[in-house]
Amino acid sequence: MAETKREDWTSRFGAIMSMAGMAVGLGNVWRFPYLVGQYGGGAFVFAYLISLIVCVIPLCLVEASLGKGMQAGELDTWTKITHSSKVGKTIGSIFSLGYSTMNFYFMFVLAGSIYFMYTFATNKKATMAPEKIYQDMNDNHLTALVVITILVTLLTFFVLWKGIVSGIESISKVMMPAIVVIFAIIIIFCAILTPNIVDGYNFYLEPDWSVLKHLSVWKAAAGQAFFSIGVGPGCVLVYGSHIKRNEDVTMSMITVCMVDTTIALLAGFAIIPTCVALGIDPQSGSGLIFIVLPKALSQIPFGNVFGILAMLAIFFAGITSAIAQAEVAITSFSDGLKMNRNKVTFSLCLLTLVFAVICAVNTSQFDFWNNFSGNYVFIVSAGIGAIGFNYVYGTKKIRTEFMNPGSDIQIGGWFDKWVQFVACPIALIITADSLYPFLP
Repeated sequence: MAETKREDWTSRFGAIMSMAGMAVGLGNVWRFPYLVGQYGGGAFVFAYLISLIVCVIPLCLVEASLGKGMQAGELDTWTKITHSSKVGKTIGSIFSLGYSTMNFYFMFVLAGSIYFMYTFATNKKATMAPEKIYQDMNDNHLTALVVITILVTLLTFFVLWKGIVSGIESISKVMMPAIVVIFAIIIIFCAILTPNIVDGYNFYLEPDWSVLKHLSVWKAAAGQAFFSIGVGPGCVLVYGSHIKRNEDVTMSMITVCMVDTTIALLAGFAIIPTCVALGIDPQSGSGLIFIVLPKALSQIPFGNVFGILAMLAIFFAGITSAIAQAEVAITSFSDGLKMNRNKVTFSLCLLTLVFAVICAVNTSQFDFWNNFSGNYVFIVSAGIGAIGFNYVYGTKKIRTEFMNPGSDIQIGGWFDKWVQFVACPIALIITADSLYPFLP
């Protein structure tokens, strides 16, 4: 079986945009803004940034550097960590396939963003309330949504078929800057057109420092930071494996984390203040973008135009994440089993297509895969990954052999102790609490 030549990112900008596309997802748009409003505005942002600096960036650097050093996916990496081909390939296969199951339900969510572009373009909310449109979308299994789900799945895997450079890097260079521009446009015009917008900005960003004494705020901030960047399950490892051995990984990953945070903040600025200023209570999850946002935009001039733009930005954020969720398995199996990349891509496309359609027509299946991949596969693999990378393979070895060579910033031995005695333990506590809650 012919093995496809392995590709690397062609430039630092391309690498950063591609890895930002991996990190930036729906959580930036429908969870982060809500959490900022719920947990003390600017105080939550402060807690989030501290969590990012203390825990997430160090672990992100370790994982990306290990990928850079291994120049391979999960199967080969876990084989080297465990010193056993059988054990390593088993762990790598389970983690890779498990992570790719996120796309089983994710494709329908992406289809929803396209469907809501249509509802804004046709001003459907003028004759049907946003809640009813959303309920109709979920409960009646519209044929149009099934077709859109199929098309979104095919588009995702067409990008993956094109490869690392012509596919993922090329599309990320367009979509990531586009998200920033779109949200900036929405922020500017909503600031001009929305009455009492200052009240909305005060709600969103005025710090309530008293909330920082509550552990729940820090837990929410850390959990959001870990999930947003995607440390642990293998996407940072796989995307890091396409960085050339002689190129910088430290500044690139720090920049990725900052881009991810910036887009989350911009999404919040674009959505939450407008809702609050108009007296609409924001909520978390899909309701924020599919119910609350249409309600808010219906009350300002050119709301349908801004709605189309917002859904386009949400689609861009979602599809780049969907690409990353599939790329983990594609890189890992094509590397670890010496398989042709296009054959792996085609096989995974068929598997995803079948389950994506099932999730589009069966709500219980949608809920099952959402819970299974998001609440179990991601969390368990992230915890095991933190242990395997830092305690089994070794933080010091990763830093000296893979992280520092080629990087503009040379990190000293203090980093090893920090990761192993501060960042990793906190990550494992958050992971355990996510499975069996015990923190208040």
